[in-house]
Formats: sequence, C-alpha cells, structure tokens
Amino acid sequence: MRRVVLGLVLVVTVACGRERGGTPASGGPRVVSLHEVTTEMVVALGARAHLVGIGDPVDPSPALARDVAGVPRVDGLESILAVRPTVVLGLQTVGEQSPELVAALRERGIEVWLGDPATLADVHTLVREVARRSGVADAGAALLATLEAREASGTPHPGRALRVFVYDCCDPPFTAGGRTVLTDLIRRAGGVNVFADLADDWTHVSWEAAAERAPEVAIVNAYAMDGQGDVDAKIASLRRIPGWKDLPVVVVPLGEALGGLRSVDGLARLQAAFATLPRLAEAAR
Repeated sequence: MRRVVLGLVLVVTVACGRERGGTPASGGPRVVSLHEVTTEMVVALGARAHLVGIGDPVDPSPALARDVAGVPRVDGLESILAVRPTVVLGLQTVGEQSPELVAALRERGIEVWLGDPATLADVHTLVREVARRSGVADAGAALLATLEAREASGTPHPGRALRVFVYDCCDPPFTAGGRTVLTDLIRRAGGVNVFADLADDWTHVSWEAAAERAPEVAIVNAYAMDGQGDVDAKIASLRRIPGWKDLPVVVVPLGEALGGLRSVDGLARLQAAFATLPRLAEAAR
C-alpha cells in the first residue's frame, strides 16, 4: 500500500528486561520494528517491556497508543544504529520504499526480516516469525491459537458473494488488488473484491473501471494522513459516481486492513456489515 504505508513505517527497538523508557538489559534480542503491524505484535506478545524506540504510528488502536506512549521516537539509520539492534522487523513495503536503509543495516551485520502478508494465513506466519525473533516463541503459539479461534467463530454472508469496491483514497482511486489481506478478509466475509483479479497489492484504478465492475458495497479505509481526505470526504467522492448515491459503505479502520493482529477485527466487522446488506439493498430498490 505505497501511498499509505509510507506514513505507517515506524522504528522500534526491543530488548529483554527493559523498564518503560529505560535502558535494555543484556541477554536478549534487541529488535527494531519498522512497521506499525510488527510493533503491535511485539506488544501483544508481551514484549512491551523490551521496546526502546518507535516512530509515530498512523493508525494505532487506543490500547497500542497507551502502551507505546512512553517509548522514545526514533527515525532513520543513525537513530536505529544508536539503539544497537540485533534484528530488524517490518513488512516488505519497508524494503520497497527504503531499500538503502535495509541494505545499510544488513551491511552492518544486522538481521532484517520483512514479512509480506497477502492472506490471513500469511498473518499467522508473521506472528510466528515476530515471536521467534523477539525471543518469545511460546507466546507466539498462544497468540496464534487465540487468533485462529476468533477467525473460526464468525459467519460469512449467506448466499452469493457480494461485489465489493475498496476505496482507500485519492483521485483516481487507490484500491486493493488481489495481493492484500483485505481482499482475503472480503472473501472470508462472503464478498469478492471487484479488483481481486489485479496482481498488485494496492494500486490506482479509474473511476470508470470501478463503476463498470458494478460493486454492491464499498469499503472506505479510515485513517488520518495529510492530503488523503477524511472519511466524509471519501464517501462524498463515492456519492458523485453515477449510480452510487445509495451504495452501502462500510468504514474500516486502516489498522484492520493491513495484515496485522487487527485483521481479525476487520473480518468480524465485514461479516457483521455484509449480513445487513440484503436488507439495505432491498430498501434501496
């Protein structure tokens, strides 16, 4: 998600035995997280005490915002090296947007692992890898069991798959292609992303192409970023498309769409929203 993820890249250092805002003790991995998704996992795995620095997250949950409030913010190669990481975690978008940074870290002998989730199964892999590299593999297994139980508890939309258009931002629209966790969530909830045939992750399309695919519901990503437009502005853009005045809209926080722990919340949100659509579609006729 190239336009949005730039704002989600953040820098976090993890080491064992550290008090909030203090200096980490020796003996454990010193982990830097370059993405909000992996930072949230480190915290959920019980390794919050290991954090020694982060960059500002764009769409943190209230709980994550509280948990990292006292963690010093860092940014760039110099500040990363200053906290002496032994491993760097993040998502593949970090490597796409900052290849020089990744190369510089590896040249200095620092392990860099970047996940590339495109499905919920990939999120499971991400949990295991973050847990192992943070020195808390057992916590990873427990967290994964909880996620899997929640995923299995939902009910998909009954009947045929609903045609769904994802509107992240911008003009022309920035949307989800086939290689996104959100596309997998839509499928699991009983829908089909109208641009699932695109091999991209997040990409621009035209309004004309979106309208031609006749979506029955739109998903709007909610987050705060300069120049991207708030939710009301995005919905107003949708309403200007001929035939979309009454198109149902589901607002999804960005953190639930990117392929992290909150993806399971996004799945539950979509399942609940899609369950109401037969009634909404009937009322619109």
